Amino acid sequence: MIPARAQILSMEQAVDAALARYPTIEAQRAALAGFEASANVLKANRLPNVRLHDQIDIGTANGLSGSYFSMGLIVPTSGGRREENRMDLASGNIALATADWEVYNFGRYKAEDQLVKADIAVGQAGVQREQFMLRQAVIGAYLDVLWRGRILQLESRNIARADTVSRIIYNLVNNGIRPGLDSSLASVELSRARLNYYEIDEGLRRSFLQLSMLTGRSINQLVVDTTFHQQQLLGQPNELTVSGAHPILHYQHTLLGRQQYEIEAIRKTALPRVSVLASGWARGTSLDINNNFGPLGQGFGYSRTNFLVGLAATVNLTDFRRVKSRTQVQQWKIREANARLDFEKMKLENTLASSDSVLATVRQALLELPNTIRSAESAYQQRLSLYNNGIENILGLTDAMQLLNKVEKQAVEIQRRAVELRLQRAYATSDFEDFFSFFRRP
Repeated sequence: MIPARAQILSMEQAVDAALARYPTIEAQRAALAGFEASANVLKANRLPNVRLHDQIDIGTANGLSGSYFSMGLIVPTSGGRREENRMDLASGNIALATADWEVYNFGRYKAEDQLVKADIAVGQAGVQREQFMLRQAVIGAYLDVLWRGRILQLESRNIARADTVSRIIYNLVNNGIRPGLDSSLASVELSRARLNYYEIDEGLRRSFLQLSMLTGRSINQLVVDTTFHQQQLLGQPNELTVSGAHPILHYQHTLLGRQQYEIEAIRKTALPRVSVLASGWARGTSLDINNNFGPLGQGFGYSRTNFLVGLAATVNLTDFRRVKSRTQVQQWKIREANARLDFEKMKLENTLASSDSVLATVRQALLELPNTIRSAESAYQQRLSLYNNGIENILGLTDAMQLLNKVEKQAVEIQRRAVELRLQRAYATSDFEDFFSFFRRP
């Protein structure tokens, strides 16, 4: 019985529900958004550097001739050279404005742009691949529910048969027509059928839980659409081929492209960089032109201004050696990505070829199923009739009942195998249209 307010899901609806909200998809989408945002970061990093600075200082002004590396630790002092060291204070004021802009670097910006675009393409392909794999997981969980549900129905029918046989035998035993052993054997068969039912029911509940987790639907209100056009399995499958647009291959291809763009970006890093430089500054001091100490207040204004513009070209010759080493490493990464792409393509092609080769045999088994089931049902009915007439014993009857149950389960297993092969073809080609048609309502 379908629960009140149940959410009946078709296979395609289950897939759509999972794709809309499953955490792994959200994670891939967040990663893609990060790649897209990194393009803006790259553009911002290329803006000119414009720095403003102003400071007012009070201190001594004793200078000596000589050169040194400041190392960022020694505070520079500008003052006259005197015979003695004086502790008189002098004031000063300096304001600076500087700008530098890397205007040309022989294609490094373009290579970086291409690398960012490649990262975005990898992110987009990653989302598509994750959606593809999630679709497979949802379909697998959905089919598991469908097949376990059909097996459970068979077990229910088997319980009904065992119960009917048990009642018949019980009456015969009570009337003294059959020995009491027959009643015991019938009870064992009925109990065994119930145990099988409970075992399948447990597995079905676990399958429902898995499907509920994937689709985000409440397990208490989840009901799958049992539409299944099994006769269509007898039809000839469509011609399908593995294409480069397959999500798995497309992802590997974008990874390969990304590695190729990175090697170009690495090569460009060693090339010269041309920058425009500009600076302006104003300065004041309480020291006069003869280096005499004056009132401190005089140093807080500006008495001198300067500006400087220039064009600078910078190259680090050692970078060429570093780039060569990094390029060699990157070339191995490209070979690895290329090998992975070829391997994934080979796996998909082998999956398609193996599925096609087995389908013909499975189709023959599907054609044989109706005759097998009819024969098993006929044998059971004949054994039941012979038993009622005292010609057959209880062992022959239970054998016939077990055979019928086994044949019915085998029929479901063959249908499951046929659907699995069709799913493998859809997986190998990323073409699910033919597969979904088996489960769509007319």
